[in-house]
Amino acid sequence: MEALKKFDIEELLKRQAMLDKKFDEKETARKRTAKRIKVAYLAELGELIQELKNEWNYWKNSTKKINKQRVLEELSDCLHFLLSYLNLVEKYCIDKIDYEIKDIEQAIIILSEIDWLFNSRIYNAMEYIFNYVGATEEEFLEIHHMVWERNMGERTKEEY
Repeated sequence: MEALKKFDIEELLKRQAMLDKKFDEKETARKRTAKRIKVAYLAELGELIQELKNEWNYWKNSTKKINKQRVLEELSDCLHFLLSYLNLVEKYCIDKIDYEIKDIEQAIIILSEIDWLFNSRIYNAMEYIFNYVGATEEEFLEIHHMVWERNMGERTKEEY
């Protein structure tokens, strides 16, 4: 299976369902639930926010520079849990419309709205961030595919 060239929500949801099925078959201490997926999403969002700290942190001069690869991987992790949540609750709007995002802080805040919102705003926030760090949609989807393949392989093994 190849990485997508363009954002295709239906295909991304299908691929995530394949990964979720493998995790559901894995022996774990806890079962996957909507609440646990939201918590995992928020944890990954926190990691993404830390990777972007140099851009929003106004009180500290010694933050590290943006690592594009790490930002894209953390953004991909957010997308994985978002897709997993959407597959589980089956309530989402897949229309992609333009929504203007003016700064990194607004993009991060929009990403935190998983509990009640999936529409173009979530995608637009992700798009803003990957563009912000100098990546294209295709490059982000390549990273997302790389993370998906890693998850399908080593992360679904019993010892992980």
